[in-house]
Amino acid sequence: MWVTCFSPSYSFRLVSTLRTSEHRSPFDLAKRPILEAINGASTECLPYFQLLREWVRECDQSHECKRPTGANYWPTRVIFVGDPDPDKLVLVEKRGTGEDYVTLSHCWGVQTEETRRFCTTQDNYQRRLQGFSYNDLPKTFQDAVRVTRELGKQHLWIDSLCIIQQNQEDWKKEAGQMENVFASAYCTIAATSASGCRDGFLKPDLDSQHIEIQGIPGRPAYVSDFDKDVGEGPLSTRAWVLQERVLSRRTIHFSAEQTYWECGSGVRCENFTKLECPPGRHYFVLDANFPTRLRTAGHDRTVDFIKYLFKKYSRCGITFESDRDVAISGLVERIGASLETGARYGIFTCFLADLLLWKRSDGEMADRIEYSGRTVPSWSWMAYSRGIDFISDPTLVVPPHTDLCFHNNKPALIVKVRQFANCRIEQEGERYAIVADTGKMVGTLWFDRGYIEFRHCVVIGMRKDNMDDARKTYYILVVRGKGPGQGYERLGVGEVEARYVSKKCNREELW
Repeated sequence: MWVTCFSPSYSFRLVSTLRTSEHRSPFDLAKRPILEAINGASTECLPYFQLLREWVRECDQSHECKRPTGANYWPTRVIFVGDPDPDKLVLVEKRGTGEDYVTLSHCWGVQTEETRRFCTTQDNYQRRLQGFSYNDLPKTFQDAVRVTRELGKQHLWIDSLCIIQQNQEDWKKEAGQMENVFASAYCTIAATSASGCRDGFLKPDLDSQHIEIQGIPGRPAYVSDFDKDVGEGPLSTRAWVLQERVLSRRTIHFSAEQTYWECGSGVRCENFTKLECPPGRHYFVLDANFPTRLRTAGHDRTVDFIKYLFKKYSRCGITFESDRDVAISGLVERIGASLETGARYGIFTCFLADLLLWKRSDGEMADRIEYSGRTVPSWSWMAYSRGIDFISDPTLVVPPHTDLCFHNNKPALIVKVRQFANCRIEQEGERYAIVADTGKMVGTLWFDRGYIEFRHCVVIGMRKDNMDDARKTYYILVVRGKGPGQGYERLGVGEVEARYVSKKCNREELW
């Protein structure tokens, strides 16, 4: 029978065939090709790794997830793990003929002098081109090497080994390649359960000759909780990882509970169940050719997914706050190119009004991030730390293009600045109320960094209802002048009745 399980985040449908008393074999629980391959495998082949290989084989033969034959991209450096001496690894800078490579997505953990010695640096770079020892690597990296070999692949990409650490020039060049590194990989190994490079992610009992199968009489059924096992694992709390996961064509998630295979057709579980995703937000995450599915999703579903993506990303941890714009840049650029729209600092031209109406999460005061050597404007959520949310209204109507647009040559918006009229501000917990002189509450404001004196705003859009009524709702950015001839900066966001905003306006630059 078919069992449907709804998880809070993605509402996955758990599709599994439960064994009944008349079943003669526990292998009836999954598609027979996979189980026949495992059941008929040599006794020298461990069932756990045989299962991983069968997931890959089935996807290669039946799905359209793997990268196209003849794809040209190859990382600057990869680790060669196919030497006859299993202890020998080599950092290589040339492409293997007709080869694939596997990527590792992992948590760095707390950085110490001891952990930094695992990294490739200017000091050991030349030596690693000649070879280095598997036994000198931390457990998470060793596990990744083993999985790569078990999948029959000879090349592995790990960021701290393939990017020269403490070399800003190399980091800047390679950080810009993250989009291609993960999107072009044969598959991604996700060390979901590991909090750091020393933890490892393979279970110690993998050398046993059995695997747990769902539905054997007398044993309790285990319902796979993919959202909890993967979505709440240590790896998913890191900002860089969101981009890695979305752009990866296929991912093997090594969670604390069980192992999952994720590709464009859904999610397979180590216990022989399958999760199928309805057309919700996770439907786009599963896209092996991300963001192809967004092209036909329509305006509302696309902007909803992008908001979800940015909200999730903003709540993830990041070691260096100044990486906030870089750690998702490949994802932003790829979405912009696919939708044929401009993209600046996490804001898309085709969704300009929707994405400008971000606000800090309740209870979290945003801090302005210090970006060394580059400018991130105040109107972008990338300019601030901590989590964000969005003011959402399906009836939002945006002003004409000439009233709100990107500046052609500067990191600024061209806007029309107006003044508030006949009202005052009163604090109400985490937000501020706009109160008319009569005492009536006529609007709400959310400040990015706490209350700052202001008089001006920019109308971003309005509620469609009562558009010709003076009581219609404006959605606004609260702004203030930076100084004579220096334009304006954003202070917060809000909504207010139109009659408390002046009709007179000035064309200005918002930085």
